[in-house]
Amino acid sequence: MVLDASEMENETEIKKILIVLPNWIGDAVMSVPAVSQIREGFPSARITIIGLSHISELFYESPYADEIQVYKKNPLRLRSEKFDLALLLPNSFRSALLVRLAGIPLRCGYNRDGRGLLLTRPVQLTPQIKRLHQVEYYLHLARSIEENQGGHFPWTGMSRLSKENMGSVPKSKSQWLYLSKEETEDALNTLNKNHITPDDLLIGINPGATYGSSKRWYPERFSQVAAALVQKYHAKIILFGGPGERDIAEEIVRGSGPSLFNMAGQTTIRGLMALLSQCRLLITNDSGPMHIAAALGVPVVAIFGSTDPALTTPIRTGHVIIRKDVPCSPCFRRECPTDLKCMDLIQVEDVLEGVEKIIGR
Repeated sequence: MVLDASEMENETEIKKILIVLPNWIGDAVMSVPAVSQIREGFPSARITIIGLSHISELFYESPYADEIQVYKKNPLRLRSEKFDLALLLPNSFRSALLVRLAGIPLRCGYNRDGRGLLLTRPVQLTPQIKRLHQVEYYLHLARSIEENQGGHFPWTGMSRLSKENMGSVPKSKSQWLYLSKEETEDALNTLNKNHITPDDLLIGINPGATYGSSKRWYPERFSQVAAALVQKYHAKIILFGGPGERDIAEEIVRGSGPSLFNMAGQTTIRGLMALLSQCRLLITNDSGPMHIAAALGVPVVAIFGSTDPALTTPIRTGHVIIRKDVPCSPCFRRECPTDLKCMDLIQVEDVLEGVEKIIGR
């Protein structure tokens, strides 16, 4: 028998929690504070996080979850695990239907995409919430588990969440993503085989962006940046990217010379994380690797075009944001219908100045 929400609130403890992760790498990284807040709020509960294969990998070695599962469209399997509470970080109807069919009695998520009736704790999406940075957007959802329209749920399984941490990125979290000692050693060995040592100035370049071409600066300009950094700083350059971005990386290599270390399409998410952790900085479009680097404490020079830094600026501090004000930006389009002016106005010198600011600190 599945308890309804009113019955469940009379239970003395939330023992098993399911957190459904977002489907994009950057969004998943920005959800880490919300996941860690649930861990803090329910210290004795068993927390399981579930997501797409490459998304779940981000949370390996993390202390915030007891179990990591790969997303499968099988509500019966989830039903057998008898979760008490589900927190839905993605906004999809499908994720809400999954946890409803799994019989999870308490289901919390934003009330959008027609899924309100599937949730027992639908959180209203106000204009103010829509303007929050994505980190705060997820944190607000975590907070709503404790508070409901100014009231408090009588759940003794949850301690009061820290108010000062809910309006901004938690300052107490010194680390967001975690690597094992073996993963770090593998990255160092890979670099060493390519004649890159810890004494070298290693700069990463991520020229892709999965969302669409409107978020990508021009490969030929990345080439010019790479060539200038090699000449001025004797830097070692490593290129990152997914399998679908190999052509972009190869174009940059052709424009800069064979000295670039091209790892585009050749790493797992964990391998990408480990190599990024060894970089002095990352030059990148607004993308998943941008958020991974920032979460690992690697400063970034972030190039923004069609998207809004106010919503997805890299977490923590020490970064340089490159953006030009044009009337049509941010438009959030996957492809520019005109001349991609927001990217065209960004010059090689702008990015090099950003790199100099970070190196000079």
